[in-house]
Amino acid sequence: DGIHPIKYVDELKIYEPPIAKSAGLVTFYDYDEALAAAKKLKKPVMLDFTGINCVNCRKMEAQVWSSPEVMQRLKNNFIIASLYCDFDKHVLPKSEQYFSKALESQVVTVGDKNEDLQASKFNSNSQPYYFYVDENGNPLIDGGYSYDPDVQKFIKHLDQVTENYKKTHP
Repeated sequence: DGIHPIKYVDELKIYEPPIAKSAGLVTFYDYDEALAAAKKLKKPVMLDFTGINCVNCRKMEAQVWSSPEVMQRLKNNFIIASLYCDFDKHVLPKSEQYFSKALESQVVTVGDKNEDLQASKFNSNSQPYYFYVDENGNPLIDGGYSYDPDVQKFIKHLDQVTENYKKTHP
């Protein structure tokens, strides 16, 4: 398909879950880049609000993403955007820094920007948290999916999102 993530790949691919690496899951690390890929590939986006130092994120990946049925869906049906809320090594250019009302602080790093997106758009601030949007950033299901290592429940959730996407994108 020729569509590959570019932004922050060098800094963040080292934090990719082992299961994602072994399965060859393509991961984007930038919201806008993921939306652009969704537009081209006509797939919904799974926003994976995660953290480099997030214990429950690692548990979710190891216990749930590792299920072949889950991984097959993630790989085939979704654009995956892993948005690290604690990725603060990368400072945004001055022109991209702004004040976040949701966080009541200045957005200076990529992590801040991801945190602000999660707080302002989805009214949520814990990780892991998965939200699903189409190529225009419109939510595809009410609410999100937080830490819950029930594989069957997650599969049902992913299938519901896929169905909703197909209804709105015939």
